[in-house]
Amino acid sequence: METSMDGEGCDETLGRYGLNTSGALGSSQLSFENNVSFELNRKKRRISGTARDGTNDTMHEGNVSADCFTSTATGYTSSQIAQSPWESRRTKADLIEARSRVTFLKKEIEHLNTEMATTQLRNQHKISSLEEELAFSGQKVADLEKHLQILRKREHVAKTDLTKTRNQYQQLKQIADSRQFELRQALQKMEEKYHLDTRELNTEIRDLSTQVTDLEQQLSLAQDELDTTRELNDTLQSKADAYDHTKRELENTQLRLSEAESRVKTLEYEVGSYEDWRSLKKVSSERLANVNELQKENIRLTEQLKHLQDLIKNKLLLEEQVSSLRTRLEQFEQKEAETASLEVRVKEIERELAEWRQLGKDYSPKAGHVSPMSMRTHIEQILQKDLVLTSEQSSAQTEKNHSQTRIDELQSENAKLNGRLADYKRAQEGLQNIIHRAQKKLNLVTGERDYLKQLLESYENDLTISHSVVGSEGEKKQLRARTDMLEKTLTGYKELCLKQEAELQANKVMPDISFVLTSEQYEKLRKEIDDLRTENERLKRRKEELEVEVHNMTLRAEIKRNTPATSTNPSKVVRYIDSPAAEDIRAEQACKLKLMAEIERLKLHIQRLQETNQDLTECLHSTDETGNITAKIKESVDLRMQLAELQAKYDQRKELFQQSSEDFRTVVNLLFGFKIDRISGSYFQLRSQYAESPDEYLNFALSQDGSVLTLLESDYAASLRELVETQFKTHNSVPVFLSSLTLELFNRTTSTAGAMMVQYADGSE
Repeated sequence: METSMDGEGCDETLGRYGLNTSGALGSSQLSFENNVSFELNRKKRRISGTARDGTNDTMHEGNVSADCFTSTATGYTSSQIAQSPWESRRTKADLIEARSRVTFLKKEIEHLNTEMATTQLRNQHKISSLEEELAFSGQKVADLEKHLQILRKREHVAKTDLTKTRNQYQQLKQIADSRQFELRQALQKMEEKYHLDTRELNTEIRDLSTQVTDLEQQLSLAQDELDTTRELNDTLQSKADAYDHTKRELENTQLRLSEAESRVKTLEYEVGSYEDWRSLKKVSSERLANVNELQKENIRLTEQLKHLQDLIKNKLLLEEQVSSLRTRLEQFEQKEAETASLEVRVKEIERELAEWRQLGKDYSPKAGHVSPMSMRTHIEQILQKDLVLTSEQSSAQTEKNHSQTRIDELQSENAKLNGRLADYKRAQEGLQNIIHRAQKKLNLVTGERDYLKQLLESYENDLTISHSVVGSEGEKKQLRARTDMLEKTLTGYKELCLKQEAELQANKVMPDISFVLTSEQYEKLRKEIDDLRTENERLKRRKEELEVEVHNMTLRAEIKRNTPATSTNPSKVVRYIDSPAAEDIRAEQACKLKLMAEIERLKLHIQRLQETNQDLTECLHSTDETGNITAKIKESVDLRMQLAELQAKYDQRKELFQQSSEDFRTVVNLLFGFKIDRISGSYFQLRSQYAESPDEYLNFALSQDGSVLTLLESDYAASLRELVETQFKTHNSVPVFLSSLTLELFNRTTSTAGAMMVQYADGSE
């Protein structure tokens, strides 16, 4: 409602009320003019601010309109008091200006209403787009849930295939058990043959024992002959000694004779005088007289020499005979040792033959005669079948592992999709919260706008002035009281408007931030939707690959089911995944591996037995070292087993020691607050758990006798020089120093934490 006030009405009111109020209010004219001018300037500033900004809200408009109405009201009251024409013209100008301001403010309010409507329409449009996006995301979530159900169905199909493969494995296991039973029968037959071979060997051993008795008799005869030859050797040795003595005497005589001849020659050359010749003649005559005796002695000695030479020849023959007898004796002794070793070896072979015969009876087939060739062919067939079974088992295991990896990948992808779905739901909840907040803010703004409109209309109704309002003095008093009341309400309303303006200024920032966040979340959601689409395409491709693999696996299972070797009851057996039978299956697998190793070992033993059967004579004449190959092999196998057990015990003790050392270190760290690291031989590093940086550590050196610890120089130790000097000088104790250091670091950390908590509390207040 507009104010019905013009220039003539103002003149009349001024003329009627100016004469009566001139004397009463003359003193307050100056203060009123100052107040009016100040308020007009403030209104001008406010209007100019609204014209510049153009973005103020309805609360600001309400303030401006209220100020305008206060100005008109004060102008009207002042016009009642003013008397001069200058004041009347001034009040007219104020009224005209106020009317123009009212019209301007109405237009501004209409403009703001239109902007509010446009923003409301824009928000409704955004809300509708978000609802559409929410519907699209809900549909996408439903599609993903359907896809998840499909994946679960596929997982169920894969589990059924896995149960089928396990059933096939059980069938193969039964077949392997039957084959193992056949192998045991074949081994029993081989043991029977081994017993036959041992009987033949026993007969040969008896023949060899008779030969050994003959050789012993011959050895006794040779021993007697050896005794006689020893007696002859003693006599011949005595004769040889006598011969040696005579030979030495002959050599001495020959030496003397040669000396005499040389002397004769020298004397022949030296005879220069008659006396010498005469003396030489006498000597020579004497010697010539003794020549016949010497010749006789020479003949005797030559005969004795011939006799001695004959004796020497006989001695050489006897020595040759003695050496031959000694060699024969050594051979007999070796044969005795060999016979003893052969007896031991024969006993071992008999025991092994008994074991092999029993093994051949257990594992050889029932039908037919057991022979090494048949046993070899049977073992080769079993090994070939085992190779086929192992290849099939490895292929089944690889397929199982492949399917398990596929299942794990699908589960991980499912977990990722669930996580993304949860993130999407959280983002959707955030969007719903933001929309709810925007809706609440819109409702608040619209309520404030309606309230301000109603308040403005009420003020316009209250401030509408007509000629009939002004009457007697009682009515004037009522009008004054009403104006005072309106001024009080206006001041209260101004305070309320200021508070609401402050709240609006504080709340203006929130919608903008929320809308920025929603746009970022919207872009993030778009990116996640694109990623989900690509992931969906990849899963579709993976689905096709898995379908092809499942089809191939079903074909393989049908082929294996149709083969005669594996044609058993086609009924399905459903078992639990983690059932107690799984442990039995694992135990049977371990037993199967042990049996395979035992079969390989038996195969090696069979090959060795065949070699021993082929080269039995060589084995009989071989040394003790080669004869005890099996015993040495057994010893080596036992030693290897002992070594493996010791290695396992060593690894177990090593793990226990590492675990105990780690536990001890953690307990020491928790109890004493220091982490101890060994840098090198006798150097240790201590780091407190209350240290603020990794550079805060202490280095200690341990003496050789292990009784003294010395603190080494470091940057951190230099920073603690006062503490070191006080503690080591007063107490001379490392534990006291470390405890004081721990207390200092603990107090420092707690003080810094308390300061941070106080700072955080101040910031929150």
